[in-house]
Amino acid sequence: GMIPLGALGGGMGKPGAAAAPDGSLPVMMPPMGPPPGMGSPPGGVPVPDMQMGGIPGMQGFMSGQPGGLGPAPGLAPGLAPVLAPGLTQGLTPGVGGPAPGQPLSAQQQSQEDPGDALAELGKTAAEFLDPLMPISIPSAGEDSRPVPKQVQCLEDGTDLFKMFDVDMNRFDAKVVKKGYHRMAAYVHPDKLGREPTAADKARFTKLKQAYTVIMDDQLRAMYRQHCYGIAGSGGCPAQGHIVALTKALEMGRDLRKMGEDRAIVLHKASETGWQPTQKDLDGRTKGVDARKQAHQFNLFGEISSSEDDGELEKERRGLTQEQILQKSPKYADSFLEKVKPILLDPKVSVAAAGGAFTMRVEPMIMDYLNENPKTVQRHLRKTRTAVKQMNWAMTTLLQNKDSPWRGLEVRGSLVEHGSAKFLEIMKSGIAIGKFSQVHEEDFGKLLDNLHRLYMDIFERRGQELLRGAIGAERLVVHLLPDSGGRLPDGTRVQLQELKSRPDLNGKGGTINGWDFSLQRYTVEIDKEDSKNTDKLLPSNPDFMGLEDVEDADDDGGDDTTALQLAVPKKLMALPKNVHVDLDPPKKRLEGLLKDWTSWMTRPHSVSASQDAEAVAAALEAPLKQMKDHLHDAASALSLGAAGGADLIDFDCREALQNARNLAAKLLGEEPEEPPAPPPMNEPPPAIVPFKDDPMSRVLKEAAEVAAAGIEIKQRKSRSRGRRKSRSRSRR
Repeated sequence: GMIPLGALGGGMGKPGAAAAPDGSLPVMMPPMGPPPGMGSPPGGVPVPDMQMGGIPGMQGFMSGQPGGLGPAPGLAPGLAPVLAPGLTQGLTPGVGGPAPGQPLSAQQQSQEDPGDALAELGKTAAEFLDPLMPISIPSAGEDSRPVPKQVQCLEDGTDLFKMFDVDMNRFDAKVVKKGYHRMAAYVHPDKLGREPTAADKARFTKLKQAYTVIMDDQLRAMYRQHCYGIAGSGGCPAQGHIVALTKALEMGRDLRKMGEDRAIVLHKASETGWQPTQKDLDGRTKGVDARKQAHQFNLFGEISSSEDDGELEKERRGLTQEQILQKSPKYADSFLEKVKPILLDPKVSVAAAGGAFTMRVEPMIMDYLNENPKTVQRHLRKTRTAVKQMNWAMTTLLQNKDSPWRGLEVRGSLVEHGSAKFLEIMKSGIAIGKFSQVHEEDFGKLLDNLHRLYMDIFERRGQELLRGAIGAERLVVHLLPDSGGRLPDGTRVQLQELKSRPDLNGKGGTINGWDFSLQRYTVEIDKEDSKNTDKLLPSNPDFMGLEDVEDADDDGGDDTTALQLAVPKKLMALPKNVHVDLDPPKKRLEGLLKDWTSWMTRPHSVSASQDAEAVAAALEAPLKQMKDHLHDAASALSLGAAGGADLIDFDCREALQNARNLAAKLLGEEPEEPPAPPPMNEPPPAIVPFKDDPMSRVLKEAAEVAAAGIEIKQRKSRSRGRRKSRSRSRR
């Protein structure tokens, strides 16, 4: 049967309303009373109040005379004839319908939309009282008040963009809100200071309709294309403000109708379920009652693939290519961690020795999807977010020679597109509760791409960590004592034992140069924090420092003040006056050790043809040795940073050397010794051997001619200087 509209709580009644006296139909009355001066017709249904939400022109639209309904003074032309038959049917005995309790005539039952009189009344009244229906401002009488100049645009056909003074190409909601409040001050019934007339209420409704249309994207687009027209074969001519506003309001009513239909569907689902049960002739249920209620799967929530990427956009904003290079390992590790639950599921892969896994030749995709689709959806969303962040880094570093993503751009795009597509079609399977062959094929392709991308990034990440172990030796070995050279540029140091400026002892800085003649470092001193360190100041500035002034007077006043010297930006210091800060290399080694430990414990993929146990046995020992070498080096640097740099020199060098040799062996390369440290003395100029060939002779002659020209030019400048000095002495 039909679900009563009043049972949905849509404004035409309350659920569980009382039934009619004859017990056939529920009484669905709008929550309104009769207009002022208008009572209920004798023997009929009480006439609802036609005042709704401040809609102008609603009061007094019915004449109240027996025998019919009069047109509303504020009703648009053509609406009253359509409205009258629906309202009069079944209300008053002898006027448009039978008396209560009498059956409908054959002519009335054969109408286009059969139904009870109350339902027809509710529908027609709802249409008439609809704020989205077009409405005209009634003409006032002789004692009418002048229309304010600020709101004349509501009546003279001014388009919405000029009405709210906003650019249609660059829409600004704030400007529209200001314009609405500015005009509402002249038409709002509560701000007129008098009893509002029907024209006043109509103007206020006109303003609300205009504001509703221009603030909604869909309604604004509909209004714009009909008001100004669209050029081209598929366009439409410009029809003006009134027609465009009517079209936009009609679209608004259609959109609201779609929302009401969805509410009806939800109400029906909550009452009867999505799958009706079948009963036999005796009223017994056939089979198992397998109805799915609406709460069992959230039909209109959490099945959309859209995700808030505000945090990702905030993180990307303002990042340079160097910062993206530093964050690229983090993006790769995030992807490897997010995709792991999908690839390690028993229905997708099989566990192997050494923490590895082997992909199934034919994954049980349908069982995997039907078992817990929400879990699959959640893992896919996280994977898609990680791949999206990774692809953004790939695209940004596409022209960077140091990009770690070289060669992975196409595969990453395939995974991102496949995951987004499957998340979209997965909504239908979750809503129905069953997945089809299309879901199986698409998810199989996505699994294959995810597995390939996982293997590539896993292998490349391991190679990056091995090369990082080789580079760690080159970074640390020159900072240790007895390195045989000076400290390289960019080294963090602390000043010590400065006699000329003892106030700078203990300050940190960075080496940015070396003077060979003076044998001194150029240290750029760190800037101090300029914020006020006195955080316990009194809240009242009048009492600030009064006690200090009184104490100073009691002490007798000491006129000697300490001279505060400014901290220089740069300072030249001897090698004995700088102490190497080992905290940065220590943190880098600790981070490398942490990443290597995480990579070791992460599962790796082996094919079905490989012997998983043999691979695990071959890799277990060298990987563990690399972890031990990095741990020894990090421990030695921690001890050196605490003040024992001379004691850890040999241990740190040995651990880093062992890590370098093992990393080169795992990479299949020959181990190379780190380069020599920067020299303390200036190296002699390089001697280029002269070759006796035509090209070399030509270059030699050109160099001699250029040197001779430079010498002649210098002589002329000296002679001119002497002449000028002689002329000045004569004067």
